[in-house]
Amino acid sequence: MKNVKLKIAVLGAFSVLSAQAMATGLVSLPTAGVAVAASTNQPAGTTGWALCNTTGNYGSGTYTAPTTGANNTCAVFPGGGRSLTTSPVSTIATAVAPIATTNITANSETLASMSQRTWRNSTSTECVFAKLFDFATTGTFDYNPQLTGSQRFEANDITLGGFSTTPTVQAGYYHTATTDSPIFRVGRSFTSVQMQSNAAGTAPATGFVHLPINGPSVPASGTEINGVGQTPNQTGANSPGTVTPTAAQQTSEIRTNWVDFVLDNTGGVDEDGTTSQNSPVLYVQAACNGSTANTANTIRIRQTGQETQPWVTILATGQTRVGANASF
Repeated sequence: MKNVKLKIAVLGAFSVLSAQAMATGLVSLPTAGVAVAASTNQPAGTTGWALCNTTGNYGSGTYTAPTTGANNTCAVFPGGGRSLTTSPVSTIATAVAPIATTNITANSETLASMSQRTWRNSTSTECVFAKLFDFATTGTFDYNPQLTGSQRFEANDITLGGFSTTPTVQAGYYHTATTDSPIFRVGRSFTSVQMQSNAAGTAPATGFVHLPINGPSVPASGTEINGVGQTPNQTGANSPGTVTPTAAQQTSEIRTNWVDFVLDNTGGVDEDGTTSQNSPVLYVQAACNGSTANTANTIRIRQTGQETQPWVTILATGQTRVGANASF
């Protein structure tokens, strides 16, 4: 991953994909998906995904932070920084409960601190669910044993569950600081799709698509990650970016109970040489009954092998509407 400011000089300057300059706001993720035409790194079909920040090549290059004037698809700017004090939707602004902050643990260590808040509308029919992650900078568990030393967990996808009763959800993010990662894409999907860059880190490698489509062949229900898997840390035929996935390895079925945010976070220094320790604030606007529950396994934090990492999924309990579940 590349942070907008925290860059290692020896890596040099990478070019980025062209920036989007569209209206700010949460984006719609309908249950039926949307049609997408064929283009470079994109097959034609129906996708449950939307592109958000198109700079930085999903974390492999230097991204440009969203502003109110550019790079702001899916982005909102409610103010309040990382405090979760303000709803991103003015008509859904009554706090359901105080801000809840808990630690997510894995392998007997703190992986991240997570803050959550939910707002509802005046009729208790719609809510905005907010999540914020601060990844730990200490720990000795090795999340990539093929490299020397102990490698910190790298979060490439954070998937939130509990939205199956909502025909259309709105999703987006608030980039509050230079230590945040932006959201590169967001999808109505349970399965995360691995992305790897070309050798220069400037574009997706051959076969890696921008918007995974809903077929013709999709992973089985409950598949956490789809892609080529871990690639060896070496140059040559099997180095990162040179293993071309099949078309089926780049598909992701629309799963209406889930919203997947693609980002690039770690509390350590990843293989790009830099770190974005914090997630942005993640938002999902969805139907609710005005109350919340803590529902197990509705948060799935995934390391999807953007460079040479093995695939890892960490489960956590999320604040959801009452009656939500973690079904695939």
